[in-house]
Amino acid sequence: MNQSLCPIIAVANQKGGVGKTTTAINLAQALALQDLKILLVDLDPQGNTTQGVGVRLESIQASVAELIRDRACPMENAIYRGDGLDLIPATPLLSRVEREMVAMTNSELRLSHRLQSLRSKYSAIVIDTPPTFGPLMNSALNAATRLIVPVDSGYFALMGIKELLVEIEEIQRGTNPNLEVLGYLLTLVDPTNIASQTWDTLVGNFGENVFETKIRRSVKLREAPALGKTIFHHAPDCAGARDYLGLANEVMARLGMGEGVSSGNARPALSLVSGVSHE
Repeated sequence: MNQSLCPIIAVANQKGGVGKTTTAINLAQALALQDLKILLVDLDPQGNTTQGVGVRLESIQASVAELIRDRACPMENAIYRGDGLDLIPATPLLSRVEREMVAMTNSELRLSHRLQSLRSKYSAIVIDTPPTFGPLMNSALNAATRLIVPVDSGYFALMGIKELLVEIEEIQRGTNPNLEVLGYLLTLVDPTNIASQTWDTLVGNFGENVFETKIRRSVKLREAPALGKTIFHHAPDCAGARDYLGLANEVMARLGMGEGVSSGNARPALSLVSGVSHE
């Protein structure tokens, strides 16, 4: 793989409850279904992404926290392997490390430097971010080349996006001029007038930067992470699985990675992420 072509995609919105973790997990898995080698990075101290792909927090010996804190920690110690989808997990230790980052030299660039060394090994890297501004969010924005912004279909959906855009502009002008918004994604969609109005407002503000795919509200999508499964392991025929395959196709098209497969052609038989690998 050409290192310069491997996109690093951060899924970010400082507003909680917008389907950010669900999107990071299931987009990464959907991309892996397209015969791509994908790395998923959990940058939220709650470790929801880590648990959502079946890795128990108590089983983790090295995580993204150690990679940020200790430059001597080998990358391979923190990479958990799956079927086309690898994971760098997060644990609650990351909260402590975030506080320590204030005193670290170039702390918000450390993740970027770490991930640069992996770009030749993957087709794409997907980062799940915490739902707050701070050193970890800035680390993700400094590491990323592309940004996906999930926006829920509720009344307060667009609140906070202005602040996120200001943060992005500051990062672009300063430490990461390569950062671009790949698209805005409407999530938690149901057949209500508010959802339709939110869609119209989103398109009115951001035009073609809005993904055509909408992620519908789904019981199966809520169930899957509690079981430590992606939607493709839990309910591969449900609407949520079709939606995330559609999103993966759009992402691939926008990145020039091909058109992928239609949402009706994939019935995955996959293994979950498990076990640490020492290369």
